[in-house]
Amino acid sequence: MSKRPRMPIYTPAVGEVVRDLGHRSPSGQPTEAVYMDTLAGLAYLRHEAGGCEWTTKPEHVQALPKPRFIPVQKPSRPRAGDAA
Repeated sequence: MSKRPRMPIYTPAVGEVVRDLGHRSPSGQPTEAVYMDTLAGLAYLRHEAGGCEWTTKPEHVQALPKPRFIPVQKPSRPRAGDAA
């Protein structure tokens, strides 16, 4: 049994619009979304118009032929306990 060489996983920049091959539109096309971050082995994406983020496998993230970027806000770090 021959082993196929692995394709490198694409790592987009935060705010880059990418294709999510793991989620399809009703017409069957890959969903385009804004890359937010990768945490715990999952890529977090959201629609360009905003809304809730969803997760996908990093290997399902694909660059667009012509790169596009959307400004995104980085959330603040959570506080470590209550400061009293």
